[in-house]
Amino acid sequence: MVFRPALWMTICASAVLMLLLALGCWQLYRLQWKNELIAEFEARAHGRAVDLREISPTNPPRYQRVVADGVWLHEYEVQLTGRVFEGTAGYHIITPLELRDGGVVFVNRGWVSQDYRAPQSRLWTLDAGQVRVEGIIRLPAKRGRFVPMNAPAKNDWFTLAVGEISRHHGLEGELEGQVIDGFTIDALRRDDTLPIGAAVDIALPNNHWQYALTWFGIALGLIGIYVAWHVQAGRLYRREK
Repeated sequence: MVFRPALWMTICASAVLMLLLALGCWQLYRLQWKNELIAEFEARAHGRAVDLREISPTNPPRYQRVVADGVWLHEYEVQLTGRVFEGTAGYHIITPLELRDGGVVFVNRGWVSQDYRAPQSRLWTLDAGQVRVEGIIRLPAKRGRFVPMNAPAKNDWFTLAVGEISRHHGLEGELEGQVIDGFTIDALRRDDTLPIGAAVDIALPNNHWQYALTWFGIALGLIGIYVAWHVQAGRLYRREK
């Protein structure tokens, strides 16, 4: 077998090949990291519920299962539009919970259909007095690029923005320094009564294995092109006896 590699093509191809292999190996490292992260989140979400008083308002553990005691502030409820449950469009009910030991945390109580958007249409959900809420900590939501801006004047809410809701209802002035804005709580589903709470489901994208295969596949393709070019150029051939 005779092989006369082209100098500059070999240098460039080798550099690109090393880069592709490095990217593939990096994705394998990311895959291991993501699997460990998901396992940690699953352990928090399915483990023992921690009292909310033990959670740092500025550095909360994501997806931690918590319990909180307090009183619903139903007069400050908002409904997030465009939420779907089992193929049916509806709303998520967001209600502030005034904690027994002070402070207010916003709770996503769950989903209702269009017919039950107005609080007056579901009076049985407007619990009075002390309640205990069990849920999962969620970090502050970020508005997507194609998600409309909240329109408080029209009572149209698309993103759970604690600060914006607090300002709209005057909570900041009424409860100065007591509104927790470092996280919210998704109330867990107890049964099929309204609002329908969240299921313990950690849905994090984990496509690193596919990304690694893509980079390694491109690397193999590059090798194939490199070999084919040298064969066509007469630089790689079998020596005749």
